[in-house]
Amino acid sequence: LTTFLTRLPLASLQHMLGSKSLIRAGVVTNSTSLLLYALSPSIPFMYIASGLRGIGFASFHPPALSEAVRLSGNNQRLGWVMTAPPLGMTLGPLLSSMLLAILRAKFEPSLAYSYTFMVGAALSGIAFFAPSGGENPHNRRSIGMGELSRLLSRDMMLLVSSRFLLSYVVGAITAMLPIYLVEKSMMSEPEVPLLFAWASIFNVLGRPLSSLLKSPTRGMMASSTLIMTTGIFFLTPALPALYLGMALYGLSLGLFIPSSLLAVQSLAEGSSLTMGIAILTLSIDLGSSAGSFGAGVLREWVETDWIISVSAFAAGIGSLLLMRRFMLKST
Repeated sequence: LTTFLTRLPLASLQHMLGSKSLIRAGVVTNSTSLLLYALSPSIPFMYIASGLRGIGFASFHPPALSEAVRLSGNNQRLGWVMTAPPLGMTLGPLLSSMLLAILRAKFEPSLAYSYTFMVGAALSGIAFFAPSGGENPHNRRSIGMGELSRLLSRDMMLLVSSRFLLSYVVGAITAMLPIYLVEKSMMSEPEVPLLFAWASIFNVLGRPLSSLLKSPTRGMMASSTLIMTTGIFFLTPALPALYLGMALYGLSLGLFIPSSLLAVQSLAEGSSLTMGIAILTLSIDLGSSAGSFGAGVLREWVETDWIISVSAFAAGIGSLLLMRRFMLKST
C-alpha cells in the first residue's frame, strides 16, 4: 500500500532531486525498515517497518531502473546489467537461510531472526556508499504534456496490464508456495528460501538471454508462454516437477524485465523515462499485492496447489493475448 501511494509522487521529484538522491534515500529507508523488523517487539511495529520498506522501494526502484536503461545503452548490455537484481535475489535467500539455520542452533528463534534482519540492514546500508556515474541532465527536466500523453497511451496500458497479470502470479507463488511446502511436509521452513534461490538463478540467466530474441515484444511473448507452462508443473506434488516449474518461473521473469524496460524506453524517452518505469513498476506492486491477497482469500475454498496452477495458467494466457495486441499495434 505504501509503495502504491508513494511510487509516482516520488518519481515525479526526480527533476528536482535527481536520480542519485532518490536512490540513496531509498537505500537508507530500506535499511531502517530492516532494523525495525529486527527490533520489533510486536506485530504493529512490523507494520511500521513494512510501510518504510514500501517507501524505500518506491524511492529506489524507478530511478535505479531508469539509470540502468540509460547507462546500458542497448539491448545486449541491458540484459547483462539487469542480472544484478536476481543475483541479489539468489544470494539473499541462500545466505539468509544458511545464516538463520546457524543462528537458530545457538539462539532462540526471535533472536535468530533479529540478527538475520540486522545483517540484511548492514548489507543494504553498504549500497549507500556505492559509486555512481554522472547523471543525465535531461532527467532533471520536468515532464511536458506531450511526454505525459505518451505515458498514458494505449500501448503503455497494454504493457502495464500484461505486467500486472504476471506479477499476480509472483504474488500468488510468494504467498502460497511456502505454506504449501511446509503443510505438505515437502520442505522445512529454512529450506523454502533455497527453492526461491533456485528460481532466481534462472531469473539471472533469462536477463542476457532476452537480448538473443532481438525484440522486446518477443521477450515478453516468450515470458508469457513460460509462465503459462509453469502452472502445469505445480499440479504435480513431486519435487522434480516443482523445481522444473520454478525454473520456468524464474526464466519467465528474467526474460520479461529487460524486454519490458526497453518497451517503456520506446514509449517514454528522456525526462519521462523514470515516470514511465514508475508506472510499469507500479503495476508490479499492484499485481503482486493482488496475487497475495487473492490467493489468500481463495485458500479458504480451494487447494493451494490449484490456486498456484490456475493463477499461472490464466495469467499467462491473458498476458499472451495482451502482448499479441501490443505487437500488432507496434507493427
